[in-house]
Amino acid sequence: MKKLLPFLFIIFIFSCKDATVSSRTEVCGVKDPVRNLPWLKAKIDSLKTEKQDDMLMVTVGKIKDEYVFDYTMTYMSCHVCVVYRCDGSRVDLSKLSQTEMEEFVRTVRGEKTRGPVIWPEK
Repeated sequence: MKKLLPFLFIIFIFSCKDATVSSRTEVCGVKDPVRNLPWLKAKIDSLKTEKQDDMLMVTVGKIKDEYVFDYTMTYMSCHVCVVYRCDGSRVDLSKLSQTEMEEFVRTVRGEKTRGPVIWPEK
């Protein structure tokens, strides 16, 4: 039995697979949006090629009951850099009312109230 335990432990270690936040997130009709939304995957893959993916943060939020992705390059000094809809089109934040913008900032940017950060993967 003692000889069997190390073998079983090794099998257990190699069979474990860490789940990422994205892999546990279902949004826009897909599970794991980082891998299963083609436009988002392409943007992240492009940054990987340029070795800038470690500077990206993607947060899931909502505007008027519609899921959106806050796509922020962390070295930029913008409050909300670019926001995309599920189909990859950009959201024009200037068309939001003050109340809607406050709600968006709270639910996407608030330290304790924002939606899930799906990139960088953890």
